[in-house]
Amino acid sequence: MNDLGFSKRSIGEGGGKERRKQWKAVMPNVLGIRKRLRTMFATMKVWIRTPRRKQEWRMVALKAFGGLLGVGILTLVILWFTLPNIDDPATMFPSQSTVILDRNGVELYRLFSEQDRTYVQGDQINPMAKKAAIAIEDERFFSRSGCLDVVGFVRAAMSQIAPGFFIRSGGSTLTQQFAKNALVGRQRSILRKMRELMLACQLEQRYNKDQLLELYLNWIPFGHNAYGIEQAARNYFGIGAKDLSLAQSAVLAGLLQRPSYFNPYGSHRFTEVTPEIRRKIDIGDITSATQIQDSQVKIGLLGRAVGSGTVKVYIGGRTDQVLRNMMDQKMIGLDEFNKAFSDIKTMTFSPDRQNIRAAHFVLGIQKQVQELLGIDDRILEQGGLRITTTIDWKLQQAAEKVVAAHRDDIRKRFGANNIALVSLSPVTREILSYVGNTDYSDEDHEGKIDMAASPRQPGSSFKVFTYLNAFAAGFGPGSVIWDIPTKFGGDEPSNFDGTFWGLTTMRKALGGSRNIPAIKAFFLGGGEEPLLGLASRMGMPTPANQKSVTRAGNPNYDYGWPLSIGAAEVPLTEMVQGYATIADGGVFRPMNALLKITDKDGNILYLPKQELSRQVVDARLTAEVTSIISDVSARPNEYWQSILSVPGYSAAAKTGTSNKCLERDTKKTCTLRRPESTWTIGYTPNLITGVWVGNATSQSLFEKADGLTTAAPIWHDFMVEAHRKLENTKTSFVLPENLTNPLLSRLSGKLASACTPPELQGSDLFLAEQTPSEQDPACVVLKVDKVTGLLSSPACPQDAIEERSFFLPKSELPTRWPTWETDLQNWTTKQMELWNARPDHSGSLLPLPLAPTTECDPALTPGRGEKPSIEISSPSNGGVVTYPAFLPVVSVRSASPVTSVQFYVDDKPLRSFDAPPYEGSVRVPRAIERVGTHTFKAIVTDTYFNTAEASVTFTFE
Repeated sequence: MNDLGFSKRSIGEGGGKERRKQWKAVMPNVLGIRKRLRTMFATMKVWIRTPRRKQEWRMVALKAFGGLLGVGILTLVILWFTLPNIDDPATMFPSQSTVILDRNGVELYRLFSEQDRTYVQGDQINPMAKKAAIAIEDERFFSRSGCLDVVGFVRAAMSQIAPGFFIRSGGSTLTQQFAKNALVGRQRSILRKMRELMLACQLEQRYNKDQLLELYLNWIPFGHNAYGIEQAARNYFGIGAKDLSLAQSAVLAGLLQRPSYFNPYGSHRFTEVTPEIRRKIDIGDITSATQIQDSQVKIGLLGRAVGSGTVKVYIGGRTDQVLRNMMDQKMIGLDEFNKAFSDIKTMTFSPDRQNIRAAHFVLGIQKQVQELLGIDDRILEQGGLRITTTIDWKLQQAAEKVVAAHRDDIRKRFGANNIALVSLSPVTREILSYVGNTDYSDEDHEGKIDMAASPRQPGSSFKVFTYLNAFAAGFGPGSVIWDIPTKFGGDEPSNFDGTFWGLTTMRKALGGSRNIPAIKAFFLGGGEEPLLGLASRMGMPTPANQKSVTRAGNPNYDYGWPLSIGAAEVPLTEMVQGYATIADGGVFRPMNALLKITDKDGNILYLPKQELSRQVVDARLTAEVTSIISDVSARPNEYWQSILSVPGYSAAAKTGTSNKCLERDTKKTCTLRRPESTWTIGYTPNLITGVWVGNATSQSLFEKADGLTTAAPIWHDFMVEAHRKLENTKTSFVLPENLTNPLLSRLSGKLASACTPPELQGSDLFLAEQTPSEQDPACVVLKVDKVTGLLSSPACPQDAIEERSFFLPKSELPTRWPTWETDLQNWTTKQMELWNARPDHSGSLLPLPLAPTTECDPALTPGRGEKPSIEISSPSNGGVVTYPAFLPVVSVRSASPVTSVQFYVDDKPLRSFDAPPYEGSVRVPRAIERVGTHTFKAIVTDTYFNTAEASVTFTFE
């Protein structure tokens, strides 16, 4: 890129040194071809020189030449007499309406059967508009004589042979472009090219240059059903062609190459850069367009400033290139260039008033049909095609209604101006509803941009693929994972709420959208390459493609662990496609928007292929993911549970929120973050829907915005309404075979053992061949001293010994990532201090206390050697008491605090006291008969679990 952000290659300047290097790389191939040709001709020469063969060769050559000449002449004659009549250009452009329909025949859009054109004389066209068209499309238009631009033709040919050395360009003149649009048909052949050239030659002979330029500008399509420059000026700017400014002229000239692609109401209005380039601009590593490679830029109609905060870099678009060409060709001066350049930055377009249903979808269909059939704008708009799409107008209306109902609330409460929604069948992958933006006619908030097709960071909604990749590596929903402060290289990320859950399962971690476990799952699954490969196979190629593009300028670039939590940009359409692959049991099918295309005579031009599906992921793995994100109990609270549900149906859903940095310190560390995009994607057995909320301008949202509060309500309302309209629905997901549901320990993810406390046991899914066979190694039963909690020893009183369950924590893979183990041991040590700080252990996140490693030592408790004593004053030994109640009297002596005094009659406990005077009436149960001799016993226990007892016999009155 040059200093103003224009592509050097496309405007023909700079790069000479680089071209010489590339030419050296090309030369061996060229020399090799020369050598092979020389050998071939030498062999032919020897063969031909044989006297007999020489005569035969001459006859064969003469006959072949005569035959070819005859066929050539006949072909030229036929082509000549089948050319359109050039005396009246109107007869060269027949037209018939093309209609776009929903799946049930409802008309979504009718492209004009009559061309929307207003013909104007050449003197009614602003001279700058003429110059702009010539500068970008045919710079030698006036200087060239004849119908073929030899220089352009040779340059175009050589750019194909050695693209690194020669400037890539087309070889068509304005006249040839005009002729090309006059020939109806979509085939690309040598005969068609010959007809175009012959017609161009006729036009060059019939009209002078000014007349040809006038015809060209009046008849060429400018996109969006605008034919000719007058109608284009009125449609896009609300003025006539004579009143166009230089900047506006440059915009219209920029449309000529690809009117549908550069449509200012579409998604290519502005130039875009790769996410990595945007990040480098944000942190100040890139401060000029000269640091950006062509491969890292997707040229749009207009340029734009990229970056946030104080660092912004302007990246030029097609219109900027028009202006630069005009200045290079001496058509304008520097002052005019600067004025137009400034005007382009603030340029606005007239509101689009076309009556169009499902606008963004229909515009996308037009582009898709052109690419599929290889036709230009004119054939698409006037070829009489009948295009039946997959859209269900009833569901489309429901989607648009729900989006409109939430629009004002989302804008006021969360600062989001744009919403996109895509829904499709999880089985057929047919798009049923498609809302590309909140309001197509909303010029103030970039309503024309198709945000469903615009890549954005998906945040936590990408985590389902991170865990799916980990499950493929042998883990399962019941595998345990630590949500604790952990360092990954030099980074120490946190969770969205700033808290940690400690030990949890992958089911709970994904259901609760925890970041730390997701990052660990990323590494457990093998890291970046396996995850990118999985995403691509499931219908999300953009992250891998963007990485390849970025590596062209930065060979060492990687996403790293941020990929696991949604740092790679993905369009909503691809995210929905990926979720659909999960919903369909790991089967990939291309997303489909077309059911049929027929021509004006009813001939079928296109039917979707059915054999493109393939199993890309084990169905059991996707069933594990579906099980988690449809598990209501795995969601943290009632709001999560209700907003991600569809009454009457099993629903699997995941939200996501991506953030952007608004301020950085001098070390480029982010000091202020705000939400940028929010997501909710989910499915039932019948329908999958994805919702994106944010700003098309990438402006940040309010601090409280997230996927649950913005996108989820829209998703929920649409899914509920859509299921009222769907027929033959299924209510539940079905698990595939060869999945087990073992009883697991939530301490280790292994089989629960006798040691594992019941409250820490639970069943969960595993692939049959990956089902754990090991008993819980994280739980151990030890004999410990009740006073100190240390391991029992002969030196400590045996009365104070008991068996307890203890925890032996280990990190996920301590030998593979020893720093995780270090972080874990440091954390559990602090948590054990919190465990001991309160009697109820409420300050600790440990599920069980850590196992002690030292034995009990009496020296640690010097007072425990002095045992208590107890004497019974009443009843006296052999005495008599009232039946059934009486008042015992005891006296207690103890050097240590007494914890309890327990009264028994005939070994049946009657009453316990934990504070003096240890007196109170007791009543014997009816099971103890009045007659006979009975035993009264009192036991005292001190704080060291030392005990003493006394007993007497008595009778009842």
